[in-house]
Amino acid sequence: MGILAHMKHLLFAVCASALIATGCTTTTTRSTQLAEGVALLDIEPVKARCVVDTTQTLQAVSQTRTVLGFFRSGDREFAQYPGMVFRLGPAMRERRAAVHKALKDTDFDVMVNPKYIVQTKRRPFVRTVTVQVAGYGGHLVFEQPSEE
Repeated sequence: MGILAHMKHLLFAVCASALIATGCTTTTTRSTQLAEGVALLDIEPVKARCVVDTTQTLQAVSQTRTVLGFFRSGDREFAQYPGMVFRLGPAMRERRAAVHKALKDTDFDVMVNPKYIVQTKRRPFVRTVTVQVAGYGGHLVFEQPSEE
């Protein structure tokens, strides 16, 4: 093969690498800056209390399997409640999915005092994360703002 054929292969490899290295990204920017300056938002705090039902325990299991570090299969619905803190740590995705599954098809708003069991199995090329969650269901009761 001549130099021209090697250069074609090299050019093809460089182009393929560039296409693989670049990906689709989405950037969301939220700003409170207006044309004339910074906008001040006056947000009243929401007053609510949580009524916990300790007569029944909510339970669920979520599992995710990752193959070759890229291909992931598992739950696609997650608990994302504003202000609900999911501590950082292993299996955050599976924890949120398990909480969502536990609350799904119930009339509860939040899960109170969730306890997690996280199990990770590693095999060649495959990692499986299983999370079990148990806790109590709670109803959020919002207090009406007082008219002054």
